[in-house]
Amino acid sequence: MNYRSTRRFAAAAVAACLLFGTAACGDDDDDTAITSLADLAGKTIGVQTNTTGESYANENKPEGATIKSFVEIPGLFAALESGDIDAILQDLPVNADRALSDDSYEVVETYATDETYGFAVATDSPLKAELDGALSDVRDDGTYDLIYAKYFPEPGEDPGPGPEASDVAGSRTLTVCSDIPYPPMEMEGEGPRGLGYTGFDIDLLDAMAATIDAKLEVLVTPFDSIFASLAAGNCDVVASSVTINDERDEQMDFTEPYFDADQSLLVKVD
Repeated sequence: MNYRSTRRFAAAAVAACLLFGTAACGDDDDDTAITSLADLAGKTIGVQTNTTGESYANENKPEGATIKSFVEIPGLFAALESGDIDAILQDLPVNADRALSDDSYEVVETYATDETYGFAVATDSPLKAELDGALSDVRDDGTYDLIYAKYFPEPGEDPGPGPEASDVAGSRTLTVCSDIPYPPMEMEGEGPRGLGYTGFDIDLLDAMAATIDAKLEVLVTPFDSIFASLAAGNCDVVASSVTINDERDEQMDFTEPYFDADQSLLVKVD
């Protein structure tokens, strides 16, 4: 599977709801007054600090709308639940996951921003070439597809079991900075090879690490300080649904893209 084909799966359930009126991404009753970004004039839009969602919201908010930034995702969702904010603008996979798991939330609009995620490493780190090769290997042997089907099954299909557990012990450890929780990409839970963390990013990076005889150690790091942690040498790689852009590319190196995603608008259904 080419990474660019992932968007159709990540957006499939949302598209079904938006285009065909099903309950795939929330309540199928039209009982919310907010159906687009334009409806948020005079209201408050929640975003995560230092993300592309925050940038998109600031650039495209309607007149009179207020942007409220949150360092951590749990606080962002709690604010929507309590009514402190009126909507969340952030990555489609995360908003879609919340809507699919809780029908009191609904994705009402998506924005084609053509973003791609990459794993970040320090500038000129030899780890980039190793991880690029590992990513190619797990794509070629089908591991990528199995992990993808575990987290992003097509509508009407059950999640796949994922690949068989690796028996590679790993002769070295890669320390990974990740902003957890950010489901379904990074979250707490029983992960591969005894990790206490899982999610698409974590499972994929662990599979890649196994191909280069390495194991992972996850360092939970807030997103607003995650790049500083990488620069300070606190971790070897950042696995946190990081969009590759020109500004970040000047400060660090990225692997080849492994996922693509758009932005989206999530609201609470009354």
